Amino acid sequence: MLADSVNNSTKLKSDRFRSMWNGKIKGQRYLDTIFKKGKINNEDFFIRYDLYEDRFEFKKNIRDKISYVKRDLSFVVSYDSLKFYFLPYYYKNKRKFNVGYLNLLVDHDSIKIYTKNEVTFRPATFSPTTIEIGFPPRFIKRQLYFTQQREKTPIQISKRKIKNLGFYPVLYY
Repeated sequence: MLADSVNNSTKLKSDRFRSMWNGKIKGQRYLDTIFKKGKINNEDFFIRYDLYEDRFEFKKNIRDKISYVKRDLSFVVSYDSLKFYFLPYYYKNKRKFNVGYLNLLVDHDSIKIYTKNEVTFRPATFSPTTIEIGFPPRFIKRQLYFTQQREKTPIQISKRKIKNLGFYPVLYY
């Protein structure tokens, strides 16, 4: 009798989890799932940006096989009227160094402001009770900002500090 109640409880939990997930991952790993016309170093291609892998996929013709843009400092990708530069950068307080694509927002004499859309994957979490909340597998998107003074490495900055620098209208492109 006890075993039957445990099995029924486990079956209820797994049914609830399966109905919550439905085999789909919430969110998107791409900036846009379709290929759009863009340029790689002024040469025309069909391009899309994979935020999760932080790389550009391209095709010369729409029916061609997918290729990847070489991750090199000399490549500039113009996509969806935005320019992406492959640069090294620091997260806050120079604690973590990374290299990836940054989108140029402002280019003044002594300062440049970049933005970066990042996506992280979170696996599904199962709620052991009906009180706790379980989540389906999902991609979580966040937008980061970076400043670069002259030729130094870009460093992450908060949105509030950018507003204090006087670049408030730029944040809402």
